[in-house]
This record gives sequence, C-alpha cells and structure tokens, in this order.
Amino acid sequence: MFTKASEKTLLKLSVFGALFFAILGIVWGTLISSYLIIFDGLYSFVSVMLSLLSLLVAQYISKSDSRRFPFGKEMLEPVVIIVKYAAILILCILSVWLAIDAMLSGGREINVGHALIFAVVNTVGCAVVYFLLNKNKAKSGFIQAEANQWRMDTLLSAAVLVGFFFAVLLSFTPYQSVIPYVDPLMVLLVAGYFLKVPIIEMSKAFREVLEMSPDQPIQTRFKEVIASIEDRYNIQESIVRIAKVGNKLFIEIDFIVDEHSKNVTISEQDEIREEIIQHTKDVGYKKWLTVSFTNEKKWAEKRLV
Repeated sequence: MFTKASEKTLLKLSVFGALFFAILGIVWGTLISSYLIIFDGLYSFVSVMLSLLSLLVAQYISKSDSRRFPFGKEMLEPVVIIVKYAAILILCILSVWLAIDAMLSGGREINVGHALIFAVVNTVGCAVVYFLLNKNKAKSGFIQAEANQWRMDTLLSAAVLVGFFFAVLLSFTPYQSVIPYVDPLMVLLVAGYFLKVPIIEMSKAFREVLEMSPDQPIQTRFKEVIASIEDRYNIQESIVRIAKVGNKLFIEIDFIVDEHSKNVTISEQDEIREEIIQHTKDVGYKKWLTVSFTNEKKWAEKRLV
C-alpha cells in the first residue's frame, strides 16, 4: 500500500539523486568547458531545490489543520508544481539564449572523450531514478512531477550521450572543425525541445488551481455508477460536479427527485454514498464526496439566491 512515508522516501531519493548529479554536472562541465554538461548540472541543481520544496510541502499537507483548512491543503500541490515548472521553463529559455550566443561566437572547444564518459554515467543514473519514481507516479501528484522531471533529465542525458558520441566520431574524420559547434547545438536542441514540457505541465496544474473538471475517464467512471443508482431509484435527473485538486477529488452529486422517484431513506442515502466510493476505488485518488437529494432543481444548480 502506498503511504505518505513511501511518498517521502521517494521524494528524498529524488532530492539526493538530483544533488549528486548537480554537483557532478557542474564540476565536470566546468572542467571541460561544456555548456551542455553545465546545463545538465544546473537542471539537476534546480531539481534539488524544487524537490526539497515538494518534500516540505508534502509534509505540511500531511498535517491535519481542519480549523484553518476545512477542505484540506491539497491546493498547495498544484501551486508548487507551477513553481517547479516555471523555474525549469526559465532555465530552458536561458540555455537556448546561451547556446545561440555560443554558436554565433564560433562554438565551444571541449574534451569530447571526458564528456562522453560523463554522459554514460549520467544517463544510466538518471534512468534508474526515473524508473523507481515512475512506478509510483499515479499515487501522488508530487511523485508524478518528480518522475516527469527525471524523465526530462534522462532524455537530456541521453541526448548528451548521442551528441558527444557523434563528436568523438567526427574527431576521426576531416570534419573536426565542426566539433566546437556540437555542444551548443545540442543545448539548443535539447533545451528547445523541453520548453514544451513545463508549459504543458503548468497548464495542467493551473486547471487544478482553477478547480476545473478532471480528465474525461474519471468523469465517465462516476457517471456510470450514478446512472445505475438513478435507474434503481427511478431518479430522472442528477447534477454531478467533479474537480481534481492535487491528490484529491471533490465530488458533488445532487439527485433531483420527483413524485415518481422511490422514497430514499437516510440509511439508503448512506448506502448510496458507500456504493459510489466502493465502485470508484479504481480511480485512485482520495475522495471528498457530497451527495444530496432535492425536489427543487434550483438547489442542485446552485443558483445565487
């Protein structure tokens, strides 16, 4: 069973893993004058800071404070995710600018042999951490963000590996003059490609901050369960509202009953609530469920009065 302790353990793994690769990348990249490796190290360093932030916020969310946060603290999760990807977006934009400047200045002379060794070590290490996080990404928004972050870092490291392997091959050909352009060109391609990832993930997090509807499969699953309840109690209409915030689903269901509907006792209402929870266990999020019954549609529509 996935617990808060498991989440914290994985976040700590992400923090210490990112710290190791940050120091390795920055030092190694500086020694051989590689913008690409420095970018890789800086990306890992930013990951350290952001992973620490995720860990602290995850610990804060786990502490109950119903007086100040009557609906929970899950809203902090998408806010932190927005901050994380905003920082990554800024780093990518800055790296693109530096790569263009380097190419216009004649490229960068680097030791491609040492760069290739770094690329191999970094790619394998990042892939291992990503694999461990990716197995549990569906259980936590924080873990999912960390997994996405490590996926980007693994692909970045793989791109570094390919680029420097290509540079090593060039060193045995008459085209050695192209080698100084390999490093900034790879930075430009990798950072430019990754620009879309933070933009996409930030848009998802903004949807949660705005309490918009979750993905269609989640809505469909609840509507299927509700439809069977309507049939059993001869309820002609209901209004369903679902919002995903962090690792929690807020579900509000208003059944509109009329003279043809079966009379629903208080005990049966509780049974309906239990049925909805039991039949949507596969959805995989914590659920804040509110179910009400009314004869007046205006109360279900939540019109201002």
